[in-house]
Amino acid sequence: MKKRLKIMFAACSAFVLLSGSALAVTAGPRIFINKAEFANTFLKVKMENGTAMVSLRAIVEQLKGEVTYKDNSLYVSLPEASHLSHQVSGFQNALQAETPEEAANTWIRGVQKRSGPLQYTVMTPAMQQSTKQEFEDNFWVTGGSSPHMGKVTKMDTKQLSPDKVQISFDYPLIASGEAIDSGKASLIIEKGGGSANDNWAISEIYLKDLGDTGLMIGAKELKDAK
Repeated sequence: MKKRLKIMFAACSAFVLLSGSALAVTAGPRIFINKAEFANTFLKVKMENGTAMVSLRAIVEQLKGEVTYKDNSLYVSLPEASHLSHQVSGFQNALQAETPEEAANTWIRGVQKRSGPLQYTVMTPAMQQSTKQEFEDNFWVTGGSSPHMGKVTKMDTKQLSPDKVQISFDYPLIASGEAIDSGKASLIIEKGGGSANDNWAISEIYLKDLGDTGLMIGAKELKDAK
């Protein structure tokens, strides 16, 4: 009996030690990269005066880059995706709208070209957040091959407040090069909704028929317009 008790006590002690080690590994801030969690010991995380410090090499290598040390200098090389990200940011900044009409025209062109990125660029941050996953799920391609939105010739602008306007317009639905019907859209566009306080961005999209040009992301039925 005493021998069995000793064995049980030893097993319990080992469990406590192992549990303590596991807690030590997971103690401190949890680290996620692209939603995948990494052990903080792997990234060598340390907290000093409220600042989290991690291994530069470990982080860069997880992003498929390289770190080299030469002549008392650190050189970080990141993959092509990093360069493409800078390009995308440059395009988005250049497409920020300085007027409500410019925001509307960029969005219209995005619909006509089935370009999710163009539509997304002139949305407010809140609308971008609510639509991003759907854009990604559809590989940033919207609309359909036929019919598609034709050339918009007239837009009616209504001032709702100093920093908010409503732009409404009709558009032809084109199939095989001919207008087969028409649609109607209404956009709510706000100042300060973009990356800068003087930019204009779309906060709401309303269509008479949500599916008349195929997949339309972020739109509501026109009857629900405020």
